[in-house]
Amino acid sequence: METDPLVPIEIYFQTSDLVVTFLLTLLGIAFGNLTIKGVGFGSSGVLIAAMVGGYLYGFEPVPILADLGIVLFLLCVGLEAGPSFFRAFKQHGRRYISNVLVLLAVAGVTVVGLIAITGVATGIGLGLFAGSFTSSPALISAMQFSPEEEVIFGYGIAYPFGLLGVILFISISVHLLRDRMARELAGRSQLHAAVYKLDTPEFHGLQVRDVPLFQEHDVVISGLLRDLSVRTASSSTVLQQGDILRLEGEPEAVATVGEQLGEEVQEAFDEGSELDSRSIVVENTSVVNRTLRDLGIRLRFNATVTRVVRANVEFVPAEDDALAHGDVVIAVGTPYQLDQLELFLGHEHHTVQRRVDIGSLAAVLFLAFSIGGLVVPIPGLGPFSLGIAGGALVAGLLFGHFGRIGNFIGRFPRNATAVLKELGLALFFVQVGLETGQSFVESLDWNAIYYAFYAVLFAVIPMAGSFLVGHFLMKIPVSECFGVICGGMTFTPGLDIIRQVDSSDRPVVAYSSVYPVALILVIALVQGMHLALVSLGAA
Repeated sequence: METDPLVPIEIYFQTSDLVVTFLLTLLGIAFGNLTIKGVGFGSSGVLIAAMVGGYLYGFEPVPILADLGIVLFLLCVGLEAGPSFFRAFKQHGRRYISNVLVLLAVAGVTVVGLIAITGVATGIGLGLFAGSFTSSPALISAMQFSPEEEVIFGYGIAYPFGLLGVILFISISVHLLRDRMARELAGRSQLHAAVYKLDTPEFHGLQVRDVPLFQEHDVVISGLLRDLSVRTASSSTVLQQGDILRLEGEPEAVATVGEQLGEEVQEAFDEGSELDSRSIVVENTSVVNRTLRDLGIRLRFNATVTRVVRANVEFVPAEDDALAHGDVVIAVGTPYQLDQLELFLGHEHHTVQRRVDIGSLAAVLFLAFSIGGLVVPIPGLGPFSLGIAGGALVAGLLFGHFGRIGNFIGRFPRNATAVLKELGLALFFVQVGLETGQSFVESLDWNAIYYAFYAVLFAVIPMAGSFLVGHFLMKIPVSECFGVICGGMTFTPGLDIIRQVDSSDRPVVAYSSVYPVALILVIALVQGMHLALVSLGAA
């Protein structure tokens, strides 16, 4: 019996630019997520994967995807920074913002001076700066003025050495200044909590606001246990003899107030509690940049704000801390109280759409491309244009600051903005990596050793200058100085090193206060350095 011959099957697969783009994006994200002690390449992993793909397989880039990526990324940077960028100069200008300006000014002088002295190509020098600061906005800004191959070459060499320089500088500085930081921590007034039973008859039947004892000593009631039920206490809460009160304030003040109320007891507040916890996004423009004390959340809603998450960093807020647009407030109260607080902080009537409005997104993109396409003749300098990168940033800042222009909303849900920003950066990195992968490898020579050394200098000198001026001239505490430095360099992992010594919210508040401003200023700094180098004849 004869068997039928096997029929050969051939499988064809047609590659496309989009298949290559998103395959490299997937591989790059996986590589960037690999971390050692919390430090990794992050979104730059996509650039590395694309450069490998461009070198090994010679994939061709798609310029229009790179342009779209630039616009999406910088547009979202502007949208995120817009609500707090202009207000931050007024709110933190005297200390934190001034210190960031020192950081960036020292960086600018260092980069321009070293490039002019050593004769390093301007594109490579600006790429070294972007890599030493591990700043994607600085990289994109540099590529608008210099050859992409040079910028990417400098960025690729400097990035790992920039990470290493920042980590070593902060680690060594924190170790050397540990005693000074300990003295600063000891000098701060630490809040203390204790539980007392109300035994004094004279306070029975009085409202909290009618007991001057609390205001005189700046002590608050953070919880009240009555009839086996835990509740919050507002200014209108009526005290009853036998109440179990949890007091918070400075240790001596709590002890003074507690002794007049009754005796200290050991009571668990967690059991039988009616309280709930909820995360609320601050989207109401009327509460932005107002302090918790000014808003009176505890008094108005009987709810307590326990933590705030800002720029992906969580901290315990003080009464004098102001809320920023996009903050995630973690509050404790009854379900009804939290419902009312959520309407107050993030009611959709005051704020953004709960989803991305396509019409508004199209309007923002149209404005970005329109501003970028304007060419203004300037006498003596010739035609001037912001380009698509500058147009996207300006459009994002305008919509982010005003929140609404006409019927178009410029504040999208935070998660949606983050996704669009990461998508834009990935699209841009893939196309640039494919274009520069081959030239990067061919350009490697012994000069790369010098470039790596320059990258460390570009990172360390500005940090040292900012710390010396901030701490010794502006009298900013050590941990807050490092918080400003990490925010100015948009380097979040550095906070983990600082918080090993100072676990309070102070370095986090300093970081999150300057972070959105630094994102914009670093872009302007790159443009300023390029103009300075042109005037010096180095470009």
